[in-house]
Amino acid sequence: MTLNPKLTKLLNEQINNEMSSSYVYLAMAAWFEGTPYAGFAKWMFAQSREETMHALKFYQYVVDRDAKVELQSIATPKSDFQSPIDVFEHSLKQEEKVTQQINDLFEVAEQVKDHASKNLLLWFLNEQMEEEKTVRDMLDRLKLAGNDPASLLVLDREAGSRPAGGGGGKTDFGGDR
Repeated sequence: MTLNPKLTKLLNEQINNEMSSSYVYLAMAAWFEGTPYAGFAKWMFAQSREETMHALKFYQYVVDRDAKVELQSIATPKSDFQSPIDVFEHSLKQEEKVTQQINDLFEVAEQVKDHASKNLLLWFLNEQMEEEKTVRDMLDRLKLAGNDPASLLVLDREAGSRPAGGGGGKTDFGGDR
């Protein structure tokens, strides 16, 4: 079954959304690189890689469905932040935005009765629930730590030891991508 043209357009937009999200996280990692928080930089860099993998998963899905991939330009991300809390607040907003994008895609897949696409999107919706929780948990802990340098360094160390795959390491898609 070929991919519905409306869904093809939206999936191509989601490739861009995921690459844009990767770029946002890369900017966050770069900001942390200029601070003593190497663990937070590592966390954000891992997030950037994960978002790139998500884009590639959408890319491969469009290709596998014999539809045309149409790449779009990526906007310049915000790169100046006030504090680790500020960065993680922006991270949470980014994850919530992506969740809404995936929900919107799922609704279209339901409308056009594309069950294969719904299956793909369910994987992403589950991933987004995990991503939002992971960021929200860290943000709550950062708020609890406040400006206490010792507490912030403990959280930074924990962030740096986070598994490379993101929240729970669910980025194993099988295959080379």
